[in-house]
Amino acid sequence: MLLIHKALQQGGFPNCSQLAAELEVSTKTISRDIDFMRDRMVMPIEYEASEHGYCYTREVESLPTIDISEGELLALSVAQKALDHYKGTPFEKPLANAFNKLSASLPDTITANLTELSDTISFKHGQLSKLDEDTLKIAIKSALDKRVLRFHYKKPGEVSLEERVVNPYHITNYLGKWYLLAWDHARKAMRTFLLARALQLELCKETFEVPLEFSVDDYLWTSFGIWSPTGNHKVAIRIQPSLSEYVSENIWHPSQKIEFNDNGSVIVHFKLGSLEEVARWILSWGNQAEALAPKTLRSLLKCQAKSVLNLYS
Repeated sequence: MLLIHKALQQGGFPNCSQLAAELEVSTKTISRDIDFMRDRMVMPIEYEASEHGYCYTREVESLPTIDISEGELLALSVAQKALDHYKGTPFEKPLANAFNKLSASLPDTITANLTELSDTISFKHGQLSKLDEDTLKIAIKSALDKRVLRFHYKKPGEVSLEERVVNPYHITNYLGKWYLLAWDHARKAMRTFLLARALQLELCKETFEVPLEFSVDDYLWTSFGIWSPTGNHKVAIRIQPSLSEYVSENIWHPSQKIEFNDNGSVIVHFKLGSLEEVARWILSWGNQAEALAPKTLRSLLKCQAKSVLNLYS
């Protein structure tokens, strides 16, 4: 069919006998292939009786090679709208180009349906961190090639930059921000870096191997958000009745367990590797959420609550 497509592109009105002789197949095979291209691939092929051969009725750049189902078409349209998340960023143009090339290989009828579906779907995204394309490319290449990465990093609230040398294990996007999960040479421990804070990235010649025991799913699973795990904490939070239905109908963490009380309140249980992010989550609910355990979480919240109180005293 690719050769038939090229023959039609060149013009000359090829017919079944000519194509069969050139491709060393039967005329029936050529006829079936042309029928398939016209009916299933929705290609603009017509037989021109005056020329005794076939032709394209309009320009066709490439042979459609994707047979797509209705469910796959819906998934593709959702993916297309998800790209809106990167408008105004360095990734907008390359993502759009890649998607346009994919769409170009689809028949016109499918492309039209894709556009119509996309008009019925939208995404409301969170904040994006400022990140140039080169930073992400270098970070991904270092993880793919398993090459040591050197960069300067600025911690939140710090003025000076600090040099880091790491083994990049994984790149992840969390709430619109790109993070690097890596083994820090100086600290001899895993660390999570916000790539927007990384500067002067340099790929080193030295290579590394990711330990067999490392699992990115296990590493991220212990966190309530993206912070690196620092321990093993069993967390219990009481949610007041006015908020209990909303909290219980959402999955906030894979380890989540809900305990329902007679007065309408619920107690949410988590197993977490760090407490800082869940503390912020609890504070976001005001007096509708109370940490019951562990004691270190209650102490952390007490200190943070006092700091907030001091702002308004």
